[in-house]
Amino acid sequence: MCGIAGYIGHNKEKGMVFGRNAGALMEHRGPDDSGIYNADKVTLLHRRLSIIELSALGHQPMVSSCGRYTMVFNGEIYNHLELRKKHLPGHPFRGHSDTETILELFPLMQEKMLAEMVGMWALIIWDNKAERAFVSRDRYGQKPLYLRKTNDAWLLASEVKPLFGAGERTSADPTALAEFLALGNYGHLGRHTFFADVRHFRQGCYAWVAPGQTSIDPIPYWVLPDIAPGDKRPFDNIAKKQLHDSIVEGVLSQTLADVPVGITLSGGIDSSIVAGILSTYYDKDIHIFTAQSPGSKYDESRYVDACIAMNKKGNFIVHKKDLATLSVRDGLERYIRTQEEPFGDPSIMAHGFLMRMAADAGIKVILNGQGADELFFGYNNMAQAILLQQFKALQFGKFSENLKKMNLGKKYMVRTLLKSVMPGMETRMRSDSRIKRRDIINPALLQGVDNSLIALYDYSKPYDVWQESIYGVHLPHLVHYDDRNGMGCSIEGRMPFLDHRIAEIVATIRPDDFLVHGLRKYLLREACRQYLPDEVYNRTDKIGFFTPLIDALYKDEKWVAEKLVARQTLTQEYNTILLGKLSAKTLDVPTALQLWRAVSVNIWMDVFNVA
Repeated sequence: MCGIAGYIGHNKEKGMVFGRNAGALMEHRGPDDSGIYNADKVTLLHRRLSIIELSALGHQPMVSSCGRYTMVFNGEIYNHLELRKKHLPGHPFRGHSDTETILELFPLMQEKMLAEMVGMWALIIWDNKAERAFVSRDRYGQKPLYLRKTNDAWLLASEVKPLFGAGERTSADPTALAEFLALGNYGHLGRHTFFADVRHFRQGCYAWVAPGQTSIDPIPYWVLPDIAPGDKRPFDNIAKKQLHDSIVEGVLSQTLADVPVGITLSGGIDSSIVAGILSTYYDKDIHIFTAQSPGSKYDESRYVDACIAMNKKGNFIVHKKDLATLSVRDGLERYIRTQEEPFGDPSIMAHGFLMRMAADAGIKVILNGQGADELFFGYNNMAQAILLQQFKALQFGKFSENLKKMNLGKKYMVRTLLKSVMPGMETRMRSDSRIKRRDIINPALLQGVDNSLIALYDYSKPYDVWQESIYGVHLPHLVHYDDRNGMGCSIEGRMPFLDHRIAEIVATIRPDDFLVHGLRKYLLREACRQYLPDEVYNRTDKIGFFTPLIDALYKDEKWVAEKLVARQTLTQEYNTILLGKLSAKTLDVPTALQLWRAVSVNIWMDVFNVA
């Protein structure tokens, strides 16, 4: 895990200045080593966090043995040793880094190597002969890579900060801002970021970039599998074993490291499975990091304790944090600097607590359970898509049992039935509602909003809902905050459920098998039943990473009020409403979240000099 940057243009001196500045701004991503490759048409910068091959043999930028290619790489390729054996059995490797594996594989396979790589990455490979760069990013976008076009060059970097000059005034993307302030959605606009002039390099793609090129057109090498409904299979014992084996392999493969490994544990199904698999098969010490709200109805400590009690080896080293210590005033600006964007709620700060705990314990690699909700239809809107399938298939017994046992209330039931009977009307109502919710935003900030960037997926099609979660409203901002919080503490975050081989099995299973007896992610629970305590397996609630948002806003009331009115982000009328509820201590969750989002945007604008 590292930080990379690239300048592709015609000014060698400008490239060197960019590289040095990027290295200074991203030192936290790689405090162990750094290097710059500077030539007439390219500059490549690398900051190294040493995880595999701790010696100088892992230094970057790295030059291929043939001398033609120079590479900077951020990420981990978990099957790189297998790729060596398969494609380069007689090659005289200098060390055992995955960087060297990929660099020597590239002359042999070019972009075809991407289909065989298992892991996460952002990479730039400069072809010294053809004078162009090969750029790629992993399937789910776990490793970030940003682009900015200047008058004379393409700038690429793992973070946004290096793409702007010192003191440069920036502009916000109006669509991203409107969607966040009104709905709390972010990361769902494809290549667009909160910055008007900065784009994501698309996940699951590659491209060639040459100096003077006017545009970059990424080419997909992997997309989320779409299996025709008639070709899907039941979740029988064969499918269960295949899924079990792929999940275990995914978890264990991501323990590949020359440094100690830890995990975060919430007490939910996903992180508990990771803990259970490691407890069963991994013999080294495992550091466990957990943060809870003792005394709250959202406290999951008993589930965490049940998972820890299942470990008979005694190799768990447990670190706990009380979330009552969370302070908006003390932490929000710092985390916005780290995240480089406003974010939806304090859970991201709480996750940052865990990363700081891990850093203090000397841990450089952290596994977590993120990504399972997205893959296994774990969110309410995704469960709704499964209910629709059961209703349409006339499986009324399953439909009613699941609705009742999920205990989601009458409003949820009405919406589900409306989608079943009148899907077109429901989609129009959803579209009208999201536009109406922008009424609280200062009209000046709505100038230039492009509604064509917003995809309204058809909830009657499970694959559409899956796509929305993986490429839209859920996973992109999840992998973003995990990367930023981890790298802000010089820690590599890993997500075993985002092994693409798991998705390729999940895609083959019939939709109605994802939700059984009111249990979301039924496939996951059943495939990994042996690793879960009974009380975790049988959970029907979904808490997420709860943080005491309303209490935190009350605790720093004066500071929050000052930040809210520092800029006219919301209408004056709505600001008055929020201030009144804050002062009277009558905030509910929706208004608390809107208050949080406005404060976050105002601080982001100040920190990043946004016009």
